[in-house]
Amino acid sequence: MTEGITVGFLRTLAFLAPATDEELQLLIPAAQIEQYSAGSSLFHEGDHIGHVFIVTSGTVSLEINGPEHRPRRIQTLGPGELLGWSPLLGTGPMTAGASALTQVRVVAIDARIVLKLCETDPRFGYLFMKRAAAAIAARLNATRLQLLDVYGAELPHARNGGRL
Repeated sequence: MTEGITVGFLRTLAFLAPATDEELQLLIPAAQIEQYSAGSSLFHEGDHIGHVFIVTSGTVSLEINGPEHRPRRIQTLGPGELLGWSPLLGTGPMTAGASALTQVRVVAIDARIVLKLCETDPRFGYLFMKRAAAAIAARLNATRLQLLDVYGAELPHARNGGRL
């Protein structure tokens, strides 16, 4: 399953840039390369999965179910970005779905092993979770922008100088 995954390969992924070679070596047994064709689903909103993903090529649409259960794209992710952070926070379901917009290649990493490494190596844990928090913040910002598109006309622009 780890065929083609080396420390050098993991080093090329922006999300893992702060990790040492020793930490990357520990991730190799937990990682596998997966490919998805355009239009296919990586996971659905509400799924329980055990992996986090780092996109290595292609583009992925993050989607939440809107009215009539039709998916609404909230963000597009590309190479180097973290996908599927929910398993890092426990046993909760995925908060969004992910679909391949193009041919997509990802590194899927067992979240249990990542969490164990975070606990045993506080430096790695801090840097990994700091990057994960940045990815989560980007998702929240994308959702905020979507809300502005939907509800922008209802916001009281005169108050607060137009700020939210």
